[in-house]
Amino acid sequence: MEPVLRRYVKAHGYAIALSALFFGCIIVADVLAQDQLSRTVNEYAFFRTRPLEQLIFSIAWVVAGLIFLLGLMCERKEAIFPFSTIFLVEWCLMLVQLVHRFEVRSPVEVILSSEAVFFLIVPLYVGYTLVILYRVFDSRCKEDEEDVEQAHRPVKFYFGDDPEDTYS
Repeated sequence: MEPVLRRYVKAHGYAIALSALFFGCIIVADVLAQDQLSRTVNEYAFFRTRPLEQLIFSIAWVVAGLIFLLGLMCERKEAIFPFSTIFLVEWCLMLVQLVHRFEVRSPVEVILSSEAVFFLIVPLYVGYTLVILYRVFDSRCKEDEEDVEQAHRPVKFYFGDDPEDTYS
C-alpha cells in the first residue's frame, strides 16, 4: 500500500482509539465522581444504562482503546481484535435497544432519530477503518516475509550473456 494512504488510514485509527479512550475515561470518571454505584436502579431500565454496567463497559473501552493504540504504534494486526470485539458487542447492544424502541415509539420516529443515524454511520466508518488497518498490517507482514525469503536466497554471479537460472 502507498505510504501516504497508509498514514491516512493510521490517522483515522488514531482518531478512533483516542476518542474511545477519551469518552471511556469521561464516563468512568462521571460514574465514580457522582457515586452512582450506590443509587437504586430501575429494574426496567436497559441494562447498559445502569451505573455498574456503564462502569464495566467504560473500563473495557479504555482497555481495548489502549491495546488498539499500542497496536497502531507497533503496527500489530492482533491488537485490532479486542477493540473490534468490544465494538461489536456494543453495536449489538445498541441494536437490541433500537429494536426495543419500536415497542414504545413509531417506526418513523425511531428511524429518523439521531440514535439510528449513529447506529448506521459510525459502525460503517469504524468497521471499514478496522478492516483496512488489518489489511495494511497484514500486507506489511507479507512484505516482511518476502524480504526475509529474498535474503535467504543465494547470491548468483554470472559472466556472459545467458545466465543459467538454477535457483528458481
